[in-house]
Amino acid sequence: MRTPLLLPLTIVVFLGALPAGIALAAASETPSIESLGEEEGDFLFIPGIGRIPLPPGTRALGPGQGGRDVDPERRAPAAAAPPPPKDPAQQRAEEMARLYLRLEQAEDEREAKGVSAAILSRWAHSESDTINLLAARALAADAAGAPPLALKLLDYVVALSPQWTEGYVQRAKVRAEQGDDSGAIADLETAATLEPKRFDALAALGALKAKTGDKKGALAAYRKSLAIAPQQESLQKIEERLHIEVEGRDI
Repeated sequence: MRTPLLLPLTIVVFLGALPAGIALAAASETPSIESLGEEEGDFLFIPGIGRIPLPPGTRALGPGQGGRDVDPERRAPAAAAPPPPKDPAQQRAEEMARLYLRLEQAEDEREAKGVSAAILSRWAHSESDTINLLAARALAADAAGAPPLALKLLDYVVALSPQWTEGYVQRAKVRAEQGDDSGAIADLETAATLEPKRFDALAALGALKAKTGDKKGALAAYRKSLAIAPQQESLQKIEERLHIEVEGRDI
């Protein structure tokens, strides 16, 4: 621990022990602190008296020094302030960006399936508990053979959370099962517009457009899906076949 030295009081006591003439001369000047390096140490210089060695680690509280250390370089550096916490939306965006990159760079279909499952699980989760509850009940209704109820619940989901792409994807699935291809296509196009990385919506969109005879539109949708998730072997084969049908064989 460094020992504080209150210089003004020290000087008064010290000067009181000196002859009057020397004390008067010394008191008329302002004392100062001098440092001669690590080997020599620090000194209190009093005009008319000379240098007085200071004990190691002494903290000088002399005139005009305001409690500063004799050697500021000896002070420990102040701890850096911690960075402000990231916004949850920013954290989510950064996490999704990392997953998209992993999906694009996956070396095989097995790796791609693991990454795509992680992405799909995040898309399936809304920030609203109400939306999550409605969507879960819609899925349960569809699985129980009640598609009209599922569609009604999903209509509420889309109305309450129009930016949540999963609502459109789920409704498109139920609509397609009920033979409403145009409604399903509209929902999938909306989902792909809101989230251009929705490779699942693009793949489903390609299948529906191919079913309705729009082979060119199907080919475009498949290619967009493959650009995001290249390791889709079955989709690659479909894209190759449609490429020949729509654009002909490469010369």
